[in-house]
Order: sequence, then structure tokens, then C-alpha cells
Amino acid sequence: MVDPLYSVLAFTCAFVLLIFKNQFRIVLDKSEKTDKDFLYLANWVIVFCLQDGIWGIFGCGAIKNNFLLFLSSSFFHAAAAVMAFIWLNYILNFINIEREKAIPAKMLSLALVIFQLILLLMNFRSSFLFGISDEGTYIVMNGRNLLYYSQYFTFFVIAIFLVYKTASAKKTSARKHYAAGFLFISAPVLCGFLQRAFPFSPCDSIGSMLGCCTIYAFFISKISRNRDLSQKAVIIAGLSSDYDVVVYVNIPKNHAKFYQISEKFTPLLWEGRNSTNPKDFDNFMKRIYVPNEFSDFIEKSTIDKCIELLQSAPYYTIPFLASINGQIEHYRLKIASDKSNAQGFIIGIINVEEEHRLEETAQRLRKDLQHTKLIANKDPLTGVGSAAAYKAKCELIDNEIKAKDKIKFALVECDVNDLKVINDTFGHDMGDEYLKNCSKVFCNVFSHSPVFRIGGDEFVIILFGEQYEKRAELFEKLKSSVNRKPDAPKESISFAAGMADYSSKIDECVKDVLKRADTFMYIDKGKIKS
Repeated sequence: MVDPLYSVLAFTCAFVLLIFKNQFRIVLDKSEKTDKDFLYLANWVIVFCLQDGIWGIFGCGAIKNNFLLFLSSSFFHAAAAVMAFIWLNYILNFINIEREKAIPAKMLSLALVIFQLILLLMNFRSSFLFGISDEGTYIVMNGRNLLYYSQYFTFFVIAIFLVYKTASAKKTSARKHYAAGFLFISAPVLCGFLQRAFPFSPCDSIGSMLGCCTIYAFFISKISRNRDLSQKAVIIAGLSSDYDVVVYVNIPKNHAKFYQISEKFTPLLWEGRNSTNPKDFDNFMKRIYVPNEFSDFIEKSTIDKCIELLQSAPYYTIPFLASINGQIEHYRLKIASDKSNAQGFIIGIINVEEEHRLEETAQRLRKDLQHTKLIANKDPLTGVGSAAAYKAKCELIDNEIKAKDKIKFALVECDVNDLKVINDTFGHDMGDEYLKNCSKVFCNVFSHSPVFRIGGDEFVIILFGEQYEKRAELFEKLKSSVNRKPDAPKESISFAAGMADYSSKIDECVKDVLKRADTFMYIDKGKIKS
């Protein structure tokens, strides 16, 4: 009969593993396969220990049911078989064994698991592995050795791989790493042998629990610390090359350690550079900053404000002005969470004066460019669109035509009459005024359409939307505006005009429409001269 203490020990093993598992989740790196494999192993061992505790409840007679005891015993041996396979899988990934060697080992171990499960199913019909007496006692049969031999052959395979990796490792640190694998695999193996000698003791649960705890204590926690240190080192090294000040803040410890201080800032922190008191950093910021619209956060506590900002984003950048030796320059304070330590973050201060000057220069150039474009797109004499602006507009319309967009537009071409006569008779200044008068008429009639001067005396108006719909009416209004007075150029308004609509059936581009408008314009010019 099983001692009642059996269940207590098995459940205690499960409870201990739950504690270790909770600690492991804090340092778990989901990108690391060995971490995920260990979590899977720990979960399975917890299930195994819980099942072992339940078996103890039936075995000690707390619940007397021979069938449930038999069923629980079967589950115990099945879980032990699967657990050996999971141990193998974890070890192979831990020692980074080659894929071509790992797959055969896994297939062999899986075959042994299937073999043990078949034996357990056969045991339901003829109890050659174990049985339950009428009094409710677990009875070991001679066939149970098959289960143990199959299970421990998997551990034997694990040992072979560990020996192979230890012997082939070139570095002493690697050999120690692989040799240490024996430490955490020996616990379940040795306790498994004890389980054979003392079948009514939870040796398998104790051994598996000790193995998992050993892995965590000697390997996982060490790897995690190395990750933390390497992560922090990479971040700090990356910042230190460019930043004037780099500080690492540990929130729980209330530490703010200076890792980088440039020569410019050294006199300001000569006494406090080795301090870890966050107030020293806050005081340093208050000494150097110049109040502006961005720097309200410095007035109280820079550290506290950084902690507040990191609640909503993993990193943050804040510009501010600083006065160093009486010289005011632009700086940027950048804060970034330490991904390996949720309770830590890094602060970097970098001079961005050159960057600020370049940005100011870029803004000035952008304004100059915009002004240049504005000048280039406007005819300097009349104020309407230039020939370059007309060309750019035509390209946009041509793209719409090529895209088969349903587009409706018309072109009106106007050619100012008698410009050469007025220039020769009254002078070019009067000719300019004459052109301005005509262009004002074009703009007034087509008030919602772009007007372009594409030549010395040639103008084009592009009609869209509502003005396109009213094109005939507007064109008649344009024609009625002609008031030809060659002897009085200030009062004269004289031009020939032609209009053409875009047709998707005959026009491939704006130029095709302009050609028809040009034809109609010359017909009109002929009528005027006659």
C-alpha cells in the first residue's frame, strides 16, 4: 500500500515547478527556441507530477477504486514515456545538434514511445506489466522492465549526444557547457532507477522536478543575465559614439548611472559623474537647459517625466535648448526602454545644432524653390499662367487620358490682333498694356478656368466643370468683348478665338484638341481681317 505522503511529495514537486515557471516567464525570450522548449518541458513535468499525485491518492486507498487505480497507473507510465521524448528534444536543441543527426534520434525515441503505449494498451487485456490486487494494491509484473528499458534507452541516447558534443567541442567553455548537461539529465535518470527499487515512492516526479530546477538555476538564469548585459551593452555602445551624455536608469533600485559624458559636459558633472542618485541627473538638466516651448518636463524631474512617457511608448524624443559655457545650442534628449529589462531605460543627450542649421537651410531652400516655381509658372507681364505651367497641366491631363478616365474639357485658343502694329506705332510699353487688357478679358469671362500665355500674343484657356458645361455661352460672351480700335490701343480689345472639345474617339492627347482649336481660331482671324 502506498504511503499518503506520496501524493504530498508529488504535488509539492508540481508546486515548486510552478514557482520556477513563473520566474522563468520574466526572462523568457520567445525568439529563442531553447527557451520555448524548456517552457514546454516544464509544463509537461508539472502535468506529470500532478498526475503522479493523483495516482498516490488512489494508491494509498483514500479513494478505493481498483479500475481508477489501474487507469491512473497506465497514465503514469504513458506520461513517463512521453516525458523521456520531451527531455530528448530539449537536450538536442540545447546542445544545438546537427539536424541530420537529431532527426534519426527523435524518430527512434518516438518509436519507443509508441512501443510503450502499445504495451500499456495490451496490459489492459493481460496484466503482464502491472496489475491491481483485489485489496487495491499496485502489483509489479515481470514485463514492467520493458517499459523501463524503453524509457531509459532514450536517456542513453541523450547521454551519447552529450558525450559527442563534449568531446568535439574546441573551446573549454563549450566543453564545460555540454558536460554540465549531464548534471541536469542525471537527476531524472538516477531518480528513475530509485523508482524501480522503490515503486511506492514518487522518485520520477522528484527527479524530473530537480532536473528542471537545475536547468533554470544553472543555465536559464545565467543566459538571461548575459542577455540583459549584452542588450544593455549594445544600446549603450551604440549611443556612446555620438551622444554627449548616456545614462542608464534602474527604476526599482532608483539608480541613474552615467555611462558616457563628453568633454563639454565633464566640468558640469565632475563630482556627480560616479553618482547613481537620479536627483543628480535632474539637477544637471536644470543647470543646462534653457526654457522654451519643449522643455516644461525639465522644471520638476526629468527622470519622473521619462518614466511617465515610457508608459505609452517604448521610446521618446524631446528637443530642448541647452546653455553650455554661455553658448546656447539645440540638443535632443532620447529615452528608450530596455527590452531585456522592463524596469530599466536609457537616456541619451545629443547635440543637434548642426542638424538644426541644416534644417533651417533646407526650409529656406524649400521656400526659395517654391517662390521660383511660382515665378516660373506665372507669366511676368500679364499674371496668367506661363507656357511652362501650360505644359505641366497638359501632362497631367494626358495622363488622365491614358488612364482611360472619363474626362471632359475644352480648349479656347486666342490670338491677339494687331500687336506688331501697335508696338511699331506706339511703342512696346503700349503693346504691353494692350496685351494686359486682352488677358483681363480672358480672365473675366473665364473666371473659374486657368488661362495661359503660351506665346507672345497667344493665349489658351482650359475649361472644366461648370464652365465646360457653359462653354458655348461663355465663348459667345468672349467674342462679344472684341472692341477693335487700332488708333486707341488703351481702349482696344481685339483677338481671334477658336474653341474645341476633347473627344475620346479622335483625340489621343491635349495637343490634338489644341490643333482643332487653332484651326477654328485662324478661321475666325480670317473673318476679322476680311
